Amino acid sequence: MKSDHDLKRSLEQAFDRVPDSLYQFVDELPDRFEKGEFEHTIDLAATKRRFLRWMPFMSKSAAAAVILVLIFSAGVTLSPAFASFVKKVPGFEVAVDWLTQIRERDGVQTAVNHGYIPIEPVTAQLGGTTITISDMYLTDEELLFKAFIRTDEFDVSDNHTPVHLFISPGNLRGGGSTTASSIARTTDGSNTPIRQDTYKYQLENGAAEQFLAKGDPLTLKVNKSTLDRVLKRSEMKELGTITVPIDPSKLLHNKVYEPKQTLSFSDLDWKELTLEKLTIQPTTMNVIMKGQMGWDLYFPREDDAAPYLKDDKGNVYRYDPSGTGIILEEGKQQLPFSSSVFFDPGVRKLYLHIGELRVTEREPSASFELSMDDTFPKTVRFKTRDIVIEGAEYHPEGYMHLKIRKEAPDQRFLDGVWFDIAEKEDMTAKFDKEDLAAYEAFTSKLNELMESLNASGFGSAEDYRNMPYLSAYILAPKLEKYTITMSRANDRIVVNKDYPIQLNTK
Repeated sequence: MKSDHDLKRSLEQAFDRVPDSLYQFVDELPDRFEKGEFEHTIDLAATKRRFLRWMPFMSKSAAAAVILVLIFSAGVTLSPAFASFVKKVPGFEVAVDWLTQIRERDGVQTAVNHGYIPIEPVTAQLGGTTITISDMYLTDEELLFKAFIRTDEFDVSDNHTPVHLFISPGNLRGGGSTTASSIARTTDGSNTPIRQDTYKYQLENGAAEQFLAKGDPLTLKVNKSTLDRVLKRSEMKELGTITVPIDPSKLLHNKVYEPKQTLSFSDLDWKELTLEKLTIQPTTMNVIMKGQMGWDLYFPREDDAAPYLKDDKGNVYRYDPSGTGIILEEGKQQLPFSSSVFFDPGVRKLYLHIGELRVTEREPSASFELSMDDTFPKTVRFKTRDIVIEGAEYHPEGYMHLKIRKEAPDQRFLDGVWFDIAEKEDMTAKFDKEDLAAYEAFTSKLNELMESLNASGFGSAEDYRNMPYLSAYILAPKLEKYTITMSRANDRIVVNKDYPIQLNTK
């Protein structure tokens, strides 16, 4: 049998593991009892009076004891609002297990399990389309929500439909897009398809604080995009807006760490990254990485190469980017992850796993002179590799064709190298002076040219037609001599390391 000292220590340790959200829950109990949110099979009048008398003077340990009593009290049930949220989406009847599955994926279920309920759902009718905005959380850095869509104007279950709906904040500055989508059928007997889109918008610095200070409801714009496959263009039309009231007093704030931690690895041009910042939010976590000036850095999304976070209990938090996100200052990039350790005070350490990187230099780092009269083959040096040019041709349609020797018979791509010419025309300046029609005519011509060449683009060397060489096509005017530039582009760096991040827990 344990001694009194051991028992006391065990209880203290147990109380330390009680989430802060439950202490907040206890603090709110008097008001919630008065509002009738809890039901019991016996008369609670006398109990409530005694409870209210001593409740304001409770210590944290005493509050934990009350929590234990409430948790194991068979007569107490959750509020109808909480139960309703867990089981359904307003305006739709859908399977509970489907809802739970998508909420577990993006961290919403974890927050709900700890009593942090999303912003009140809103349903809007826009013509023949019903949209419910649910599972919304607003943090200092992000706006997250789900859109549930039912419509008789197009088939939401058709992956090839030319019609799509996009929802974006109208009065909250940030960038983002959908991170996941799924289709379900209603369970009301009609078997109507419902489309669910998960949105994540990464907010500009200070945008959430400024928005909440105004006290205005959140405005969401609903736009419909219709693709014309013949003309290869989309028509965008605004269907309407959805207004979502937000109570700032019910929002939790992020936990922010700034380790300024060096993550070293080996590469010809890169030696390290810097982990600038870790933000732990109720449903997601964000890492800000700093790379090198003059380079673009890309983290792949494929499961075997994508980054992820792992806590010291073995739980993995997947990489969950959305669109282009927000533009950070030079050399920095945000890595978003789902879900979060926000509600788990027992986590003392996270591990950032980096599988692979893709890097692109913005300015060429090598060049060579070339004319159509050169003697071939011609060997040029780029970084640590030799590239053999077997031939070059100029075509009056406005492009040059480089034939590059394969390094192996089955080679299909020359990875990591981009070809261009120093004499190229500044198309940005050109179209700044001309109208949109001129730009569209130019891009249409390029698309037709790429299709005729069976090419995926200009500048990369690929085997498009099962030839004995790789082909690189470069847009160029007709000249006697060219300076061919070479850049490292979308080049793969294998890191495959885990970097520990210590959390300053109290």
